[in-house]
Amino acid sequence: MRRRAMSALATTGLAALILSGCTPGSTNPTDPSAPDGTASTAPAPVVSVVNDAVADTDSDAAQHQDTAPDQDTAAADAAPSAGADSADSADAAESTSPANGTGASDSITVDAGEKLALAVDGGEFVEVRLIDADHDSVPVDTGTFPTGAGTDSDSTDAPGDANSADGDSTNPDDANADSSGTTDEAVAGGTTKPTHGLVDTEGGNEETSGDDAGASGDAETGSSADNATGTSGADGSATSGADDSGEADGGGSAESTGTEWESSVDLVTGATYEWEATTVSPDGAEHTATGTVSTPATTAQEELTAKTAIADDQTVGIGAPIVVMFNSTIPEDARAAIEARLSVDVTDEDGEPVDVEGSWGWLYDTDGISRVHYRPKEFWPAHVNVEVNMPLEGVEYSPRWYGKEDVELSFEVGRDQRVVADASTHRMTIERDGEEIADWPTSLGSAKAPSYNGTHVVMAKHEFYTMTSEQWNYETDVNWAVRIHNNGEFVHAAPWSVGVQGSANVSHGCINLSTDRAKEYFDMALHGDPVEITGSSVDLTTEHSDISDWVYSWDDWQELSALS
Repeated sequence: MRRRAMSALATTGLAALILSGCTPGSTNPTDPSAPDGTASTAPAPVVSVVNDAVADTDSDAAQHQDTAPDQDTAAADAAPSAGADSADSADAAESTSPANGTGASDSITVDAGEKLALAVDGGEFVEVRLIDADHDSVPVDTGTFPTGAGTDSDSTDAPGDANSADGDSTNPDDANADSSGTTDEAVAGGTTKPTHGLVDTEGGNEETSGDDAGASGDAETGSSADNATGTSGADGSATSGADDSGEADGGGSAESTGTEWESSVDLVTGATYEWEATTVSPDGAEHTATGTVSTPATTAQEELTAKTAIADDQTVGIGAPIVVMFNSTIPEDARAAIEARLSVDVTDEDGEPVDVEGSWGWLYDTDGISRVHYRPKEFWPAHVNVEVNMPLEGVEYSPRWYGKEDVELSFEVGRDQRVVADASTHRMTIERDGEEIADWPTSLGSAKAPSYNGTHVVMAKHEFYTMTSEQWNYETDVNWAVRIHNNGEFVHAAPWSVGVQGSANVSHGCINLSTDRAKEYFDMALHGDPVEITGSSVDLTTEHSDISDWVYSWDDWQELSALS
């Protein structure tokens, strides 16, 4: 092929271009200290799983080799160079890979029954989120940052370091609240002031909707090429160090929390978790790393079922707690991991979320049966829908027992109806949606068998019922009996006491009404309607009842949580 001679103008232009490329100008944008004239940026921090792997991950590494180019691309984008060729890009990508240089892997298997622990090298944590990849209802675990993490002399100080070495101590709970942004968010069950690191899946990330937190976990874990895929460390732990497009001149806005993190609760058996860690490098740039851990299936041999006192699609009163009963005893050391998987979501009639503060509480075992209840801080709002999710299938409770199946419950809270029976005035009033609809004469417990002050709830209804008492040696048939406590207190028809209803207390502790009024109340009562007794000489205690939830103060109730 014949080459065309270059014109004088083209030759002159080429010479000028070569000269300008070889001669530094007064406005050279590159860092003069960099040996190749490229912009100086810190490599992305590397996040590692600290837990020991319990299975060989070589097969996973081979299976996921195709993720390495994405990581290289992200790393190369994090360190652009002026006039860099393909070799320079490869060098930039290699600079963000783990030092061990082993093959890429985005999943390892670790033991259940222990907390997940992560560590970061070359930076500090800002936030970590642990997500159950198979159940989007399980609250996100934002975990805790151990006190003093990242404060030793070997750690790298990052802008805004919450654990700086100036001697100021940082409470780990405070650090967690600040870094994870959960203080003002809804957490498991709608609590707005969490005492642990569990965050409602819909409220845990303002940029991610609950629908995006599904089994695929893409929205939560950032599995796109712009984020890191894990690489296998020498000890089999998953590591990651890719950039999520944080700017090199990040300005130090990130609040770092140290170099160590651990989950709030133990991992459960037969589960897959996805973690997403936001880190900050010494130059102030934020980075995102992701990875996956799995746990082995349970080796327990016997199934354990969980039942709820409320039926699916039932309409209940505003005082109805969510009662979950297991058919055996749950060891105390397994309760936190179980409770952490339970979620309660409340919506109005239009399907819009309703913020309800509430908490789970483990009540004393009865006849070898463990039970956990959920109650709001105040009564439920009227006319809301409640969804309860309990993904417990395959979850090991003890070396003997494991969860038989997942449990889901959906129920409706009806109108706001409240009863007050006053032993001093001998009156029973009924208020519905803020308006008094009844004021009836009644007779409560006598001086020798007084009714109990406090908030009761409707537990069951019987059109016909036989009252028996060994203490008072009687057996009496009654109509329209509404049970409000396990101690024998009912609201029921008592035609024999109509003459003194409104003027004297003559019962053995029940609330006596005329037959017509008893039927009217029977017909309107819902499971969970609150019935408050006042003006008596004795008070309810937290013992001897299936439902004593409203006897506890809110502070005392929260102490019953295994996560408190």
